[in-house]
Amino acid sequence: GMVYGAQGRYAEALAQFQQALVIQRAVGNRHLEAVNLNNIGEVYDVQGRYTEALAQLQQALMIAREVDDRAGEGAILNNIGSVYHAQGRYAEALEMYEQALAILREVGDRAGEGNTLNNIGSVYDAQGRYAEALGMYQQALAIHQEVGNQAGEGVTLSNIGLVYLNQGGYAKALESFQQALAIQQEIGDRVGEGIAFNNIGFVYQAQGRYAEASAAYQQAMDTFEAIRVVAGSEQ
Repeated sequence: GMVYGAQGRYAEALAQFQQALVIQRAVGNRHLEAVNLNNIGEVYDVQGRYTEALAQLQQALMIAREVDDRAGEGAILNNIGSVYHAQGRYAEALEMYEQALAILREVGDRAGEGNTLNNIGSVYDAQGRYAEALGMYQQALAIHQEVGNQAGEGVTLSNIGLVYLNQGGYAKALESFQQALAIQQEIGDRVGEGIAFNNIGFVYQAQGRYAEASAAYQQAMDTFEAIRVVAGSEQ
């Protein structure tokens, strides 16, 4: 199920998770039941099926609390926050993220803490609270660098660049996007690479550097086309 999910084959992922859920309930493994409900909720979230996602995640949260799985509780709260965030329910998203952050700090999950700080920053950014967003992103970036989470580092650098872009800070935005691009190319994150090229194009366009913007957009298109071809060959 996890492999199918990573490939974007969501219907197949759900079929596997649902089979696993039946077995976990049959043998009474409540911990894994919560993990699997969380997985199903994440797939529904990605598909935009938010009501279904919340139903699965709320069940997962109840079980995680029942079995005293604090780390799992933190992860599930984060995912509930993600659903609220996607729905534009920012106050509720922040509440979930802040609860998750407290738990992840309690259990010493530094990688989870970094991801949650990044999520909080994304809500602040969506609300136009740019100074607060940058504060969260900078904390997240420091943790990602500390634990060697290059994927998280790349995402956070991109988010920092977007804040600068929204504020008209083009030089700083470009620097952040280029740093993100270098990391994403290093780790082979082709989707992140395409997004970085696209963001760099936005900056060049905003600066009136149209030839450079066009080149960056073309690199983004080429990257996404290469991903599409590879994905098609794997089906």
